[in-house]
Amino acid sequence: PPPPPPPRGGGAPPAVAALVRYPQLLSVSVEANLRPTADYLRLLGVDVGRVVRSHAITLDLSLEANLKPTVSFLQREGVEELGRVLSSQPSLLSLSTQSSLAPKCDFLRSLGMAPLGPLLTQYPAVLTLSLEANLRPTALALAEAGVLSPPDPTLRPRHLAASLERRIKPRLALCAALGVTPTLGAVTTASDVHFCKQVRLSPRTDE
Repeated sequence: PPPPPPPRGGGAPPAVAALVRYPQLLSVSVEANLRPTADYLRLLGVDVGRVVRSHAITLDLSLEANLKPTVSFLQREGVEELGRVLSSQPSLLSLSTQSSLAPKCDFLRSLGMAPLGPLLTQYPAVLTLSLEANLRPTALALAEAGVLSPPDPTLRPRHLAASLERRIKPRLALCAALGVTPTLGAVTTASDVHFCKQVRLSPRTDE
């Protein structure tokens, strides 16, 4: 007889989909690796099913060498709601604390983000961005345009997460052409509608 049709709703079960994307998990011991890792994440309040769907390779990370040091680092930085944070950004657990997370946190503090813990709790995705390819070039462009003057206590992680090439640079160029002075939020996080309203209402007058 022909095989039964796939269940309605489409797609393979999360575990099967994860194995398709990360076949190396098939060689990982359930009792020695997968189960202890999953149990540890559950103790933190992490949605393990969500992690499996979005970043299943997390289950192959070393509990002692990767997960626990990263969790300790985030706690020292004052990050709260770790279950929610790591459920939404499980790739944080695969980043080195010394070569990736610590330099990013130091850089964010140097720009005026303090205390840093609550800001990272609110928008942890900023730590998944590259320091040299994303965060530093974005901050430099904003500073050169006079929109950011570090240390700036109003700076938020979302400001630096905006696309430099697709949003920030085009908006800065338009503001320069129109002779208007935008706010930090206008060129980074504002919708197109709100950005247009602001640049038309904030003309720059040259004496």
